[in-house]
Amino acid sequence: NLWFGTTGGGVSKYDGQFFTHFTEKEGLNNNVIRSSLADKNGNLWFGTGGSGVCKYDGHSFTHFTVKEGLSSNAVESVAEDKNGNLWFGTIGGGVSKYDGKSFTHFTEKEGLSSSAVASILEDKNGNLWFGTRGGGVSKYDGKSLTHFTKKEGLSSNNVESIAEDKNGNLWFGTGGGGVSKYDGKSLDRKSTRLNSSHRT
Repeated sequence: NLWFGTTGGGVSKYDGQFFTHFTEKEGLNNNVIRSSLADKNGNLWFGTGGSGVCKYDGHSFTHFTVKEGLSSNAVESVAEDKNGNLWFGTIGGGVSKYDGKSFTHFTEKEGLSSSAVASILEDKNGNLWFGTRGGGVSKYDGKSLTHFTKKEGLSSNNVESIAEDKNGNLWFGTGGGGVSKYDGKSLDRKSTRLNSSHRT
């Protein structure tokens, strides 16, 4: 099945033949979907633009908001690590880690470079990378946070997306600065910057 998160129309599921729609009427907590994830147990998680996170188990919706322990109700990104923990990147509240029972928060107070987190990735070595709006990228190795900004060679401090290629290189898609590649030693922004007039 394919799932489409929309800006104002909730979620649409496509089974190859037909569309099924899920909105606030069917149990979503907000029709503005900013992020989504299918976890290892088959549950679907939808981060919304202002009403927290919705979990769908195939039958019903469960809502997680600031009231339940989420750090912010504006959820821009969702990721699951190899241990099954869920990580929610929020705008204004940093990152919330959910272990299935309770939430742990990572904000600027805990060392995050910015509390506006737009993207999350767990790399092959188990490190978590948080792309922020304004603070570059923060790497979390399970113990401490390391920051990568324009000062370290990042093309922009607004990191909207993160991907890892088969060789273990990390690619940071930025807002206004093109793409930066990190090979584990240094950031390359010159050879990976995309020409805005080029179309593929």
